[in-house]
Amino acid sequence: MLLSEAQWDPLRVYMDLEAGRKRSGLEDIFISYHAEDDVQSTYAGALFHNGRNYHVSRRKNNDTLVYWSSSRCLAQRNQLAKSFLSLIPHHSFGKCLNNVGGLDMALSLYPECANDASVKPKWWDHLHCAMSHYKFVLAIENTAMESYVTEKLFYALDSGAVPIYFGAPNVHDFVPPHSIIDGTKFSSMQELASYVKTLANDPVAYRIPRMEKMWRFGQLWKDSCS
Repeated sequence: MLLSEAQWDPLRVYMDLEAGRKRSGLEDIFISYHAEDDVQSTYAGALFHNGRNYHVSRRKNNDTLVYWSSSRCLAQRNQLAKSFLSLIPHHSFGKCLNNVGGLDMALSLYPECANDASVKPKWWDHLHCAMSHYKFVLAIENTAMESYVTEKLFYALDSGAVPIYFGAPNVHDFVPPHSIIDGTKFSSMQELASYVKTLANDPVAYRIPRMEKMWRFGQLWKDSCS
């Protein structure tokens, strides 16, 4: 029998990018965010970077240092965010701990972040653009689990801000050196806030973690697969 005439059973492929990743038990190939699985697909990919305004501000807000936005108000994450944000000048967008006067204030503060005037804006349209006006972005995962590094971190990096990250213990496997602040490495929120303020006021030191000119999601993927 010619190879072209052979009958082959199709491969069964199953993908789970949720925290905890569970196999179906029936798949031949399992795709998840974890390197130990058959195929790794991270949240840095193009799938999570479509249909948004990618304008990046050339100027950073020197008075309000930190951006945070969350509309899923999980108790543990809210408490963590509140304990840090109470110590530092910040803008909190979204439904959780909002301090800017409403859910649509990002476009009021930064009208250049509007995506398409003919279409009713959605909250994610201006995400990168609004973030780019701040020196730091607070990025807190829903759960702290090995290799579960989501768009919460990658959006901040993509915008040219420095993420203050709480999440996967092996996060440094997914980002360029010196590109983030790992909030879990500080002994207290007071120590973290003091470090962020010091970094914000030192232009030379602040340039070290700002890797946006070198940052390319495709290059990171290429490097991680080589």
